[in-house]
Amino acid sequence: MDAFVEKAITEHKVVMFSWVSCPFCVRAKDALEPLTDDMKIYYVDKMEEGEAIRKVIRQAYNHETVPAIFIKGNFVGGCTEALALIDSGKLKEML
Repeated sequence: MDAFVEKAITEHKVVMFSWVSCPFCVRAKDALEPLTDDMKIYYVDKMEEGEAIRKVIRQAYNHETVPAIFIKGNFVGGCTEALALIDSGKLKEML
């Protein structure tokens, strides 16, 4: 599963591990989508291996919640951190 996560976070500019109905995930998705044409969302609550993926993220990045957001292969955090990057203008620089 580590290999899957490693590969997944580098295949797109923006990668988000999410739940379908999580309000923070929806908010982050809505904020990030207009900023890039290369975004991939993995809905781990709908994936058979979703809990294993979350475990890898928890252990590797010390991040317990969804969403877990990666920009160009770098972990940035969850919704709050992504929105702060957008507000500060730093996310555009990262992309």
